[in-house]
Amino acid sequence: MIPVVAVLVTIEYMAEKIPNEYSVKNDYLKKNSGKVEVLYLGNSHVYFGINPDYALHQSYNASYISQSLDLDQMILDKYHWKNLKYIVIPADYVSMYYTLETANEKWRVKNYNIYYHFWIGHDLANYAEIFNGKIQDQIKKIENYYVHDKYSRLSTELGFGTSYQSPSPFDINKTAKVAAGRHTFDIQSEEYQNNFEINKEALNRIVRIAEEKKIRVIFLSSPVTLKYYQNCNRTQLARTMKVYDDLLKKYPETCSHIDFMQSSYFNITDFYDGDHLNNIGAEKLTKLVEQKLPKIINH
Repeated sequence: MIPVVAVLVTIEYMAEKIPNEYSVKNDYLKKNSGKVEVLYLGNSHVYFGINPDYALHQSYNASYISQSLDLDQMILDKYHWKNLKYIVIPADYVSMYYTLETANEKWRVKNYNIYYHFWIGHDLANYAEIFNGKIQDQIKKIENYYVHDKYSRLSTELGFGTSYQSPSPFDINKTAKVAAGRHTFDIQSEEYQNNFEINKEALNRIVRIAEEKKIRVIFLSSPVTLKYYQNCNRTQLARTMKVYDDLLKKYPETCSHIDFMQSSYFNITDFYDGDHLNNIGAEKLTKLVEQKLPKIINH
């Protein structure tokens, strides 16, 4: 068994050393969190919607696909933020009832455990690459990186996702309806009520930390297409936004809301699909948000 274990450990070590979006973000924040003035957290709406290359401040996009609010809180807790002035977190239709651990993409949990060194759950498969997928695939990935020097970078140095380029290959209205359906939950069920409480506590913790350190928290409602908005469940949307509204009332000196959900600034050519901006839309959104930050801080 010793040679077998040795081979598996070697495969695991080499696989974990291959750069990926999670390890790259963790490495950046370990070295540079003290310089960051504006921290963008959240899910794919922010990952593909905020490009810090167009920022007016020292900004970093620490969001990622399917990243829920409880993970945002863990990222905020992990690093040292000496110069942080703003925390921007999503206030989206999907925000309050979604957690990565209960989602279809829960396989991504292992990336937070392995590369951010979090401890999420008790499933051993979420703590090693060799427990995910086929060993042959891991070996092929190792060969591509170490032998052929193949590594695909999907984000910029400052964390913006570069995959969603203009023009869109999709029927935007069709993707909007599908996405809204995927983001609509049985909010009366025990599972989603539990998700709601987890995210509410995470959100409150983020705000309390910010209040203590005199950091402003910006709730960002990212642009979505009209068709996506029309297919949102009104009860879910209202209950979600009430959480943010309550925090705005409770912490008026700390919290602000920038709402572009149905903004006239954006048209169909700015979208990659029904609820994500493309690179052109991301440039517009980044500039608009960053321009609003000084006005909020001086309000």
